[in-house]
Amino acid sequence: MAPLSTTPLPANSLEQLNWMSGAWIEDIDSRQCEEIWSTVDAHTLMGMFRWISFDDVSFYEFMVIKATEKGTEFHVKHFHPTLVAWEEKDRFQAFILTEISPNRAVFAAIQDPEESEVTGGWLTYELTDVNHLEVCIIEANENVKLNFHFVREA
Repeated sequence: MAPLSTTPLPANSLEQLNWMSGAWIEDIDSRQCEEIWSTVDAHTLMGMFRWISFDDVSFYEFMVIKATEKGTEFHVKHFHPTLVAWEEKDRFQAFILTEISPNRAVFAAIQDPEESEVTGGWLTYELTDVNHLEVCIIEANENVKLNFHFVREA
């Protein structure tokens, strides 16, 4: 794998990410994951994620992608099945767009959203064909932590 960038791209039109929109499902032996993305509206993409293990919800995520003066930011907040947030009330995990192509986006982790220090650790989204979305969580040392193989829900 080529080294992943930590250099933020200037914020452009969020419509270039509309290919992420839709309902996506991964169903393998021990887990079922569902990720749903809206189309761009009000200058944001909104997403939801649910992880189910052995017929019980493990956690939820609420996600927003928006253009800021720093670039295109991806914010994630995690919730226990009881809807108690993992992060503090005013905190979230943040990423910034560092690579974009017609069917692939790479977001690098921001250590502290208030300081905008990009540290590495990445989320990659790639539409491999119209019905398949690959999402990869990559650690700062560039080891793959999780890889999701989503299929578009009809």
